[in-house]
Amino acid sequence: MVDDLPSFRRAVAGVIAVVDGFVLAGEAASGEEALDFLRHHPVGMVLMDVNMPGMGGLEAARRIKCGHPDVTVVLLSVNNTEDLPRDAMVLGAHYRHKDRFGPDELEALWSDGGRADS
Repeated sequence: MVDDLPSFRRAVAGVIAVVDGFVLAGEAASGEEALDFLRHHPVGMVLMDVNMPGMGGLEAARRIKCGHPDVTVVLLSVNNTEDLPRDAMVLGAHYRHKDRFGPDELEALWSDGGRADS
């Protein structure tokens, strides 16, 4: 989980905790921290805020997908899809609105590989 707001990281940790088979591998407050974490810890999915100080989610997603193409990257934002930069989905990342992210979304992302973007 990557977000600069500790309160949102706690909320997502709560979502992960109630979904069978999911374990929170770690938390990061920036794209830089996320990339450092991934150098030492294998993960299957990264849930990441789009807007963060320093390296934002879009650049971090691009770097993650280049170095770890098998990792599912999910960009989380309060913005609508049409408000994201056009190249956001080209990165191979998927998008979910923060207000609608919950256990069902997490399970759907994993089971369908994130193809059901909204």
